[in-house]
Amino acid sequence: MTVISTPRLPILVLVLSLTLSACGGSSGHDALPAGLPIVETVNGQPVPQVLLDVLARERKLDLDVPEQRAAALTELRDYILLGQAAEAGSYFDDPLFAAEVEINRLQGMANATLGKFRSSAQVDDSVLRTEYEQQLAKAGSSEYDFSQLLFDNEDDALKAAGEAMNQPFSEVFDAWSTRAKQARAFQRVRPVQLPEPMARALTSMKSGETTKVPVKTDYGWHVIHVGAISPFVPPTFEQLRESIRETLLAQLSQQRLIKLREEAKVTTESPTDAEPSADAVPADKPAN
Repeated sequence: MTVISTPRLPILVLVLSLTLSACGGSSGHDALPAGLPIVETVNGQPVPQVLLDVLARERKLDLDVPEQRAAALTELRDYILLGQAAEAGSYFDDPLFAAEVEINRLQGMANATLGKFRSSAQVDDSVLRTEYEQQLAKAGSSEYDFSQLLFDNEDDALKAAGEAMNQPFSEVFDAWSTRAKQARAFQRVRPVQLPEPMARALTSMKSGETTKVPVKTDYGWHVIHVGAISPFVPPTFEQLRESIRETLLAQLSQQRLIKLREEAKVTTESPTDAEPSADAVPADKPAN
């Protein structure tokens, strides 16, 4: 599952939860811990410094810069005021309003929990280096320059491939470029970056060769002409260390989520029959 956060709503929902908690209308798990440092008070509502810190982090604002601190405070104050307005107006009596707030609270909490999974996971250098070596093995030792004509139908692809057996590929490429789905040249591509059938075709060809039979992928039929083949010089382990770490941490957090799914006891309720509307005609009475 990929959890996608809405940029502003999770903060607003956190503020709403805090405001409702102060009014006695929120469950304990929604409230921030007591005794936190306060940055300001809005209509009697204390606003913890940590809320400002989180907002500044999400907006990439520097609280040591007066203008940016003022902007963060204004936005946070607006959230507090809107939360208070929601409570004063009894907006939570509207199930749709309450559900919209709740789904965004859950979404924000899910994102934060996945972040907590990532930050609490441990990945040492031996694991990172093993992953690096596995990536190198997959990447291969060569990079390819190639041109391709991509077709929606096999007949045109076969015709173009047949012409390429007797003519320079550049001429075939120019002749079919307006009729092909795609006519494009690529540079320094590694087979691991391509669909598997294309990767197999490239690694079996030499520079200057064209596929005798179109290569079928989910994108269509490819007529490929190989240009230069160059040695692939991979980045060093030090250059990739942190990106590999981030990838593995993301995988570990997803594994914890998968485990939660597998261990969850879920009972799905059957949808109830829709009740007839007030203006529905009873079955035993004819319409006038």
